[in-house]
Amino acid sequence: MSSVLLLLITLLTVLPAWAQDEAPSAHARTRRVTISLTFSGQQVFLYGRILPGSEQILAVMEGPLPGPVRLMEKGRVGLFWLGVRQYKLTGVPGVYLVNASSPACNGWSPCPRPIAPVAWTRSLASAGFPVGPEAIRTRAHLESLSGELAPGEEERVLEGYWRLQAALGLYETHPSAVRISRDGTFYHSFAIPTEAPEGKYRITTYFLVGDRLMGKAENDLFVRKSGFVAWLSRMAERQALLYGVSAVLIAVSAGWLAGAIFRRGGGH
Repeated sequence: MSSVLLLLITLLTVLPAWAQDEAPSAHARTRRVTISLTFSGQQVFLYGRILPGSEQILAVMEGPLPGPVRLMEKGRVGLFWLGVRQYKLTGVPGVYLVNASSPACNGWSPCPRPIAPVAWTRSLASAGFPVGPEAIRTRAHLESLSGELAPGEEERVLEGYWRLQAALGLYETHPSAVRISRDGTFYHSFAIPTEAPEGKYRITTYFLVGDRLMGKAENDLFVRKSGFVAWLSRMAERQALLYGVSAVLIAVSAGWLAGAIFRRGGGH
């Protein structure tokens, strides 16, 4: 509730300036997100104004590119499920979130008649900005580590990768997340998940009239890990063996402590 109140106060303070500025704009209330041991996600609010006549807004948040991602497909071999195919995936962002406006619902969810993601891609295709799953397919480079790729295999693997990322909250599309007011102002928010990687994020807001791109605005967001989380992350990157030993010791210690507590509780 306090975050929403702060957003409304911010909107009220900037409205007079918008009246003198005819260019579309988008602003992020948060520039830095810190991931600590108690981090459980954070909302990043964005607000701005549209050009007169603008009909739709698309906002895309992209996280930093990770290193090569190793994927494995399991299949039945005799009586067992084993890894039957291995892949290396590069070129995809660590986070890919899309918020869009939908005239039928205007920010209210669930929306019975949202604009399909295929329409987003079609609207921005002429300008060279594919959005949604199509953007991931365009940038991704998939390499098979166990034989040549069969026809249709790349698309199937990328669809599976999108579902895996979506389960972690790292890839999502929200077709009715942006609310546009009658005075031409808009606002919405992105949810930074607990699994978000650290680095520089780019938020690009597209303003459309029909199928024509009228303009865009960009904002940067910086996500950093701190404290114990940062220490573990650095160790995993630079000292993999020590990280593995530490993880085992932490797990064993946690199991021993839990067992001791339950044994003590059972004695009463």
